Amino acid sequence: MHKIAVVDDDENWCLVIKRFFRNDFEVSTFKRISIFLHEPSNYDLVIVDFSIPPASYEKDMDGCQLICHLKATLQNPPLLVLATGFVSKNNLEAGKQICPQADDFFSKDAGLEEILQQTKQLIASRNG
Repeated sequence: MHKIAVVDDDENWCLVIKRFFRNDFEVSTFKRISIFLHEPSNYDLVIVDFSIPPASYEKDMDGCQLICHLKATLQNPPLLVLATGFVSKNNLEAGKQICPQADDFFSKDAGLEEILQQTKQLIASRNG
């Protein structure tokens, strides 16, 4: 089973994704970037919240900076997807401009079924 990490400070979002994806993926959630940075290579795909706030002792980075950091430091980074609730599903191009380094972009208002299907397609494209 493919492994997915969700890096987001919104506990409800993390819980919903974990429950909705549980039949298809093994999902781990991280509310803090610093904890996730101990094991980023363990995942096939990482969903990163754009506006995850760093704690005072963490590196000063948002979701896009985390994606850039992982792409620059890991030899084989997982698929990295930026997620945000600030951009509507009807304006995905604006979302992609927030972080062009991301492998894809999820708008949180797209709906869980659409996000699940998009996740499956991304993983299949990497494996295919």
